[in-house]
Amino acid sequence: MHLKDLLDSLDLRLKLPQHWYSTDISDDFEEGKLVENGDVVVIEAENGEKLRRITIDVNDGMSIITHYPDGKEIGVKYMDNKDDFEYIGKISDLKD
Repeated sequence: MHLKDLLDSLDLRLKLPQHWYSTDISDDFEEGKLVENGDVVVIEAENGEKLRRITIDVNDGMSIITHYPDGKEIGVKYMDNKDDFEYIGKISDLKD
């Protein structure tokens, strides 16, 4: 599933950097719910005990994060430039 598919299913029309639309997202978001729709758009989906969240802020980037029950987070934040992104959390943090 791509971000564009999710936005279409929620009838959201946003002006975003073109490469964000083709971002692969989890199929969990087929059941995604729009939580916030303003200057910042937040979409959430649950997968068992994990919560997945997409936060879109055209001025600050787009992040796709998985929140674990123990409070740990892992994900990616995408910026305007196609090759500009940063990781949030580390996989090794989940192996306690």
